Amino acid sequence: MGRRIVLGVLLSLMTGLAAAGNLALDSAGCTELESQGPEAFSRLVEQLETETKLGGGASLDRLAACGLDVEVLRQRQCGKAYSQQNLEFLLRHCRYEAWSLARAQCERSLDTISPRYAEFCRAFGRE
Repeated sequence: MGRRIVLGVLLSLMTGLAAAGNLALDSAGCTELESQGPEAFSRLVEQLETETKLGGGASLDRLAACGLDVEVLRQRQCGKAYSQQNLEFLLRHCRYEAWSLARAQCERSLDTISPRYAEFCRAFGRE
């Protein structure tokens, strides 16, 4: 927190109050980035992929301003998704957790796969 205040003061001295105001907005958004749900994280990943192809962008800058790493956020989201059995999210964003779940649920004969995991196992097999 102290580092952000110092950075904000330096930015305001160097570039005027507009940059410091942007930092304040980013600081307020950091908590939102860290606590977002799976749908918001999916949108963020899509934005980051687009921005990366274009050479950077606002979402990437926002993560950097917050001192966050998309992989750390992904791991946090994957842990939540695994415990909540959010199978679609696991398939899209969490290869290790999806593989682990597939080993536990899909490596059986077809008639013993729980109906809850049947679609997951079919989709995992297509991946």
